[in-house]
Amino acid sequence: MRYAYPPYNRAASSAGVTKRSASANTLFIGGIMAIKFYYLSGSPFGWKVWLALERKRIDYEMVLLSADGGDLKQPGFLAINPRGKVPAISDDGYNLYESSAICEYLDERYADSGAGLWPGNLCDRATGRRMESEVGAYIYPPLRRLVEELLFRREGIPDEAAISSAREALASELNLFAQAAVGDFLLGHEPSLADFALYPMTALLDRLDLRHPQRAFSGLMPEPLKSWSGRVEALSYFQKTVPPHWRAG
Repeated sequence: MRYAYPPYNRAASSAGVTKRSASANTLFIGGIMAIKFYYLSGSPFGWKVWLALERKRIDYEMVLLSADGGDLKQPGFLAINPRGKVPAISDDGYNLYESSAICEYLDERYADSGAGLWPGNLCDRATGRRMESEVGAYIYPPLRRLVEELLFRREGIPDEAAISSAREALASELNLFAQAAVGDFLLGHEPSLADFALYPMTALLDRLDLRHPQRAFSGLMPEPLKSWSGRVEALSYFQKTVPPHWRAG
């Protein structure tokens, strides 16, 4: 899948020119190769990068990988990320992985494109980076445990004690985020990378409820975060980023 925006800072001689490489199935925009974005459908960290690419209005080619198909362990992908994980990007020969590093790179490398991923105020940026870090440190671990027990487990029965502990930890953390939000979005009236880090995690609660409605995981969301979630989903580019296999049901 390839996504292109009107050139924002292309050389005048190449502005608006779209062509394909003669040697590979690669998209070029304005004479410059689009970023390759390596993604696994449903990955919350990949979703964060996808939202960032859209907010920044950066040209990109999405390479949809399959974990079950062994794509993450193929030599070609391991040359890009030797850890065999998504997301990752290739930009004009430069390979980068880890979602936070990717987003910071995109924000600086394409500073003149689209909207920034962080507010201009120093303290707000520091708070946002703290919140993004907290998502990975405190929201993701209990959520991952729930996903492992209830979506990925292939044998045996779910560990109910682990589920209860994860549920309790997640509820506590979500309440902290609800209390910390200061506007329509986590940092004010514009979305930031903090929102793009948290939203894909909370969306997994609804995914869990599809498989286990009796557990009512979406009820863990405090009311302020439910409203916040609706505002994220109302962003003009949001629907484009919904994981492909979620759209199929």
